[in-house]
This record gives sequence, structure tokens and C-alpha cells, in this order.
Amino acid sequence: MNLNVLKILLSITLIFMIFGCKSELNQPEGFSADALELYKFDTVENDIALLKDGGMPLPEGDGVFSIGWNEIFRPFDDDSHIKGMAFAVAFGNENTGSPNFPRFGVDMGTIRIGYNGNEIQMYKMYHKRRGTAYSLFNRPFGGSDVLLEYIPNTEYTFDISGSEKFPSTKISLTSPASLINITNYNHGDVIDPKKDLTINWVGGNPNGKIAIRVMAHFKPQPKGPKGPHGPGHNPIGPPMEHMIVKILDNNPGQYTITAEQLQGLISEFGAEKIVVGVSQFDIKEVEHDGKILHAAMRNGTSTVLKVI
Repeated sequence: MNLNVLKILLSITLIFMIFGCKSELNQPEGFSADALELYKFDTVENDIALLKDGGMPLPEGDGVFSIGWNEIFRPFDDDSHIKGMAFAVAFGNENTGSPNFPRFGVDMGTIRIGYNGNEIQMYKMYHKRRGTAYSLFNRPFGGSDVLLEYIPNTEYTFDISGSEKFPSTKISLTSPASLINITNYNHGDVIDPKKDLTINWVGGNPNGKIAIRVMAHFKPQPKGPKGPHGPGHNPIGPPMEHMIVKILDNNPGQYTITAEQLQGLISEFGAEKIVVGVSQFDIKEVEHDGKILHAAMRNGTSTVLKVI
């Protein structure tokens, strides 16, 4: 099992609980401003890690531009409100020491995402140990302030104004004909861990890689003593080596988690719920100013199931 995949799943668990459980918590109490800024980059780093395991040839390359929908959780309360995600980063020459954010992020000026006559400006964020990156999120906790609509078979374009270190350019991606959707389970359904769990889904393209993930569902832990990420930071969720992860080379529309796997996951932590997720990546390369940039269109869905 790849450690990079497990790292992204740990952060997905954190974000899922903050958004999917409808917590009133906007940010962890006692976190320093520096720690909160670095959390924004944690999200980007974990996204990059998952793209690497989905087939993106990194750390080679000089930038990543990504758009996706519903990857973290299903829209439980309003099926029409599809959650859009996007980030962008161009790498300079300075090493950061991070395996998934290997080089300092370069300022690219202003970036806007255009589609179907609409335009959304991305937030620019900076950290002294990472440089510059762009996201739809203005805060690491509390969600996006903008809605990136999903329109099938539509061109979505990163319009980059450019800077001294990164000339202006445009990078386009085409949305999938349909989003991935789990068809045989809904949020809150009850399962028997003594039986195999077969997940059925529709959507996505037939040839793109699929990531299956199953993890124990945990609530955020109480505030603890000051640590490396600032006061009040406690690990959330199970140890990374105890998650079930499978990368499929195509899109079969079905996958079975064995009863033995489920019982091992649940008994280890006494979990009363599990999170099951299915994601897909469509990846391409773009050459710009002598550099190779990677672009990815992603979509996926997750659901929380109760254990009897």
C-alpha cells in the first residue's frame, strides 16, 4: 500500500468530518496563524500525492493545475449543490524538503477559472516554507466561498495573468460526461461487517484509473497541548496503515471489500461508521515556456455507512 495515498486519505478524513458532519467549527481553537496557513498547503500537498498515485508523473514536471467535483463527500443535504474543488501551483528551483511539494511555489499573478461564460478568481496563498499556490479556498476550514459549477462535457480554462517568473498562459480541461455516483448505498445506510461489501457506481470515463478508499469515521479530538502545528492540534482518525486503499487501472463500476478487511478495520478502532469513497482522475501534460505542466480533471464521491 502506497504511503502517499494513505497521507491524502488522512486529510480527506479530517476535511470530511468538518464539512460532512455540519460542524459549527470554522477553525481549530488555538491554532497559530502560521499553522492555519500551512494547513492550506497540506490540502494541496495531499491532492498532489493522490494524483501521483493516480498516474501523474511527479515530482517530475513544473506545475500542477487541477479541477474536481464531489471528491471529499456527497452532497447529503442538497443533491443539486455539487462541490467544486480546484488548485494550481507552479514550481520554482528552490527545494522545500517536502516529498509532495518538492519545490518552492512560484507567483503566477492572477488566476481565473472560466467556463460556459462564467469566471471565478482563485485565492492566492503564501507560506515561507512553500512559496505561492492557488486554491478556491480562502480558509483551510469552513469551505469554499465560491461555487464552481459542474457542467458536463464543458471546457474549463485556467486563465493565468503571469509574472516575471511565469509567463501568462491558458490551460484547459474538459469536464466528464457524468460524475461518479455510488448507486447501491446512501449516506447513513446500515451494513453488516460480517458480510462482503460490494460498492456499485456509475459515471466517469471507462478507462481512467479509479481510487477506492475505506476508512473508519472519527470525530475531531479535544484540544491538546501545544505541538508542532500549534496549540490544540491532535491527530484525527486512524493510523494511516489501517486504511483500506485500492487503485484500479480502469473503471469497472464495482468493487468488493471483503468481510475480513472490514472487520479488521472496524475492530481495531471500535468504529461505528465507515467512509467509503470512489474517485477518478483524467490527466494530461501541457508544455509552456520550456516547462512541462500537468493538468488533471477529477471527480468522485464518498458516503458514510453505519456498522451494526
